Amino acid sequence: MRRIYLSSCLLLVTVMALLTGCKKQEKLGFISQAIGYTTKTLTVTTGRGIIMSAALAADESTKPIEASILSIHDENGKVFTDLMNYKVDTYYWTGTPTGLETSLDQINKIRIPVKRPAIDINPTNGQIIIYAEATDVKIFPQGKYIFDIKVKNSAGEIVVKDALTISTTPAGPYSYSFSGVDGISGIDVKIEKAEASTGPTKLIVKTLRKDGTPIDPKTLLGYDYGTAANPNLKDWHNMGLQKINKYTEFPDRLEIETAGVPIPVIGGLPTGNGIPVWSERIDMYNNSSAIGKYFNYWFDFAIYEPGTWNITIKLNY
Repeated sequence: MRRIYLSSCLLLVTVMALLTGCKKQEKLGFISQAIGYTTKTLTVTTGRGIIMSAALAADESTKPIEASILSIHDENGKVFTDLMNYKVDTYYWTGTPTGLETSLDQINKIRIPVKRPAIDINPTNGQIIIYAEATDVKIFPQGKYIFDIKVKNSAGEIVVKDALTISTTPAGPYSYSFSGVDGISGIDVKIEKAEASTGPTKLIVKTLRKDGTPIDPKTLLGYDYGTAANPNLKDWHNMGLQKINKYTEFPDRLEIETAGVPIPVIGGLPTGNGIPVWSERIDMYNNSSAIGKYFNYWFDFAIYEPGTWNITIKLNY
């Protein structure tokens, strides 16, 4: 009987200890040693839209968590101090553009200018954010960047070493994408920066015959993608939401001066947003006066850095 009594007492003490332990754990919470990113490597092109990683998988850790970037380093452990201190002027968006805005004023109503670390983190879920304005290749060149992440909650904190590796390639100062031709066999498009500038941006556009002689820009017409009530000509008057300060046609070239860059993109939106703000469509045609027959060409382009740019379109036929 005494043995049974002692056993009962020991069982009661054990149960009480377990109950006390459960209450303590409930109060302090739980932080898992297995916190991490399910996808540990990313390959991205910087300098376009916002790039965002997946959130941390918290592995049932007590929420809320507080995540921060402890270190960004290379494979040998060298810390990229300048990159961690690199800040950019960007935007927080309070709404989503429709793609039908006709002025920057309409866009500015749904975005707020902010200065943020070029490589940021959402502290509530650990999502890594690289802003579109992170374009300084001296600070953020092409390379492989490894992140150590610190995670805190009510139960304590852990450091997730080598939590995420991001391989980056800068997008460059412009983009071009061929779309199509009709009446000719093709086009060769060359976009070159002729002069750097921090002020207005100038585009010098030339369209050349196959022998290299220029076509008068007055003879080239833009296709209308809109309606009679809402025309949407895809010619060089259409720089998206960038204001055109000056538009001058010469017999051999077209010169366009805009208030700034990017042309025509709106910075700060996630890549793949589905709204056509990352490039501008140029769709030009001539019935026969330029080369003796009808032709049409169309392509998409964007300019991301201020300066004077030469854009040359040579027809192949």
